[in-house]
Amino acid sequence: MRAAILSLAMVSSVGADPQRGVALGLFGEDSGWSYRPLLEEIRALGANHVELVVAWYLEDGQATEVYEHPRFSAPAEAIARAIGDAHALGLKVLLFPILRLEHPKGDEWRGTLRPRDRGALFTSYGRALIELARLAERERAEQFSVGSELSTLDGDRPAWSALIARVRAVYRGPLIYSGNWDHFDQVAFYDQLDFVGVCGYFALADQRSRATDEDLVQAWRRRRAELTAFAQRIGRPLVLTEVGYLSQRGAAAWPWAEGAHEPVDLEEQRRCYAAFRRAWRWAGAPFAGVYFWNWYGWGGVGSRGYTPRGKPAEREIRQYFRFGTRL
Repeated sequence: MRAAILSLAMVSSVGADPQRGVALGLFGEDSGWSYRPLLEEIRALGANHVELVVAWYLEDGQATEVYEHPRFSAPAEAIARAIGDAHALGLKVLLFPILRLEHPKGDEWRGTLRPRDRGALFTSYGRALIELARLAERERAEQFSVGSELSTLDGDRPAWSALIARVRAVYRGPLIYSGNWDHFDQVAFYDQLDFVGVCGYFALADQRSRATDEDLVQAWRRRRAELTAFAQRIGRPLVLTEVGYLSQRGAAAWPWAEGAHEPVDLEEQRRCYAAFRRAWRWAGAPFAGVYFWNWYGWGGVGSRGYTPRGKPAEREIRQYFRFGTRL
């Protein structure tokens, strides 16, 4: 019980208000690139937090060496500048590393890793994570993630316990891990962190029929009840680290399908955001906040991607951040 009380108190270290957040991918190799204009847009939405996403790579799902991609991994200078720009705008920062596969075989992704040498992968991942944690401490990032969606690895409590201890030795802020939407209840070490993180790509609809607005709301309300009950059992505040929808016809049924290529449907995306807005009011603990995925990308009326930028979904986010306790 004491650990749970202490962790709930940790919320005050990142602000008494809920984390009204937007994710921003730092996916360019240019050390001089400025994310300030995008951060200004995020602040104008009413956000008080930003999730700065740092991508590292593995060759494939059996590889053991984590590396920075020469084109798609942000260098340390760009990460530090983005944190500083976010702070200058009044945004608090969750630094959020993810693993991607450069040459996946079949349907491999970070949630299906089967490394040839599990220990070697943890060693390599640990090196990268500790270096980023040191940067987070130097730049005073308010929160740090130790990982995301590593479903075939996140049941290994001893390995993660050792890694978390090493991170805490160099970074003094709150820690989070983000379990995948279909696996979060199997993460073995949430109790060693300060927040329960979940990537919220839950299906809101059946692929065989078009859901009404009320169907979408009820789907999210059921998930909210499940997730908040889970966080209460763990004794940690709940943060939805990723909630997002493609701007494609039918996306409510498969929000996780990053590679989908269905016709553009901005209204489908908007309706999913509206359902979240209606279902997830700012009602206090254990719900500590949400980050919408992902502001990265041009957006606009021709975009099939996740970004809500320049789309009707943007208005739903703005309304939620401003009136989170109202319909």
